[in-house]
Amino acid sequence: MIELIDVWKRFKKNWVLRDVNLKIEDCGLFAIVGDNGSGKTTLLKIMCGLIKPSKGVVKIFGKDVRKDRGYKSIVGVLLHENVLYEELTVEENLRFYANAYGCYSELAKDAFKTLGLDGFRDTRVRDLSFGWKKRANLIRALLNDPKIILLDEPLSGLDEKARQDVKNLLINLSKDRIVVFTSPTKPDVECEVFKLENGVLHVGNSD
Repeated sequence: MIELIDVWKRFKKNWVLRDVNLKIEDCGLFAIVGDNGSGKTTLLKIMCGLIKPSKGVVKIFGKDVRKDRGYKSIVGVLLHENVLYEELTVEENLRFYANAYGCYSELAKDAFKTLGLDGFRDTRVRDLSFGWKKRANLIRALLNDPKIILLDEPLSGLDEKARQDVKNLLINLSKDRIVVFTSPTKPDVECEVFKLENGVLHVGNSD
């Protein structure tokens, strides 16, 4: 379902990713672990087509993402940036994005309860804490009922209750979807771990 073939990425003279090869064919939960600056966010952005690799190919369901943009309808993405409009409520934001996607999935609606956001539907985003904003942005990533979900450090900056809520959601999502997330340290949730060091991805290494 996701395949990276000989992927390299350079910013100016600095090679951030080096000869990355990865193939994920089955549903499940996968973590890309690495220190700050190791290239995790860059790799995730390449996987979802937000930036292009300097070399190499990225395929989703066998199709090169540079040539076939149809993959966007089946991919959900959460990055560090808050992409919700601060002056709108959580629900107004989600309906705005749902109209753009042409879909407000039951998956996203159910996530309100899982993440404890039910009581914040009518709260303006500017009035939410960092943790609640992150959870609201996570729901936005589920609006189109994606088959592949790519999340940049979804567990970072959350209190223990919020971390557990998000972990429970990721586990449930991974039962019938591919869920890939980044983490600065090995996460305390059962998943397959890929380690990223100095731009090199070590597949099958969970140490």
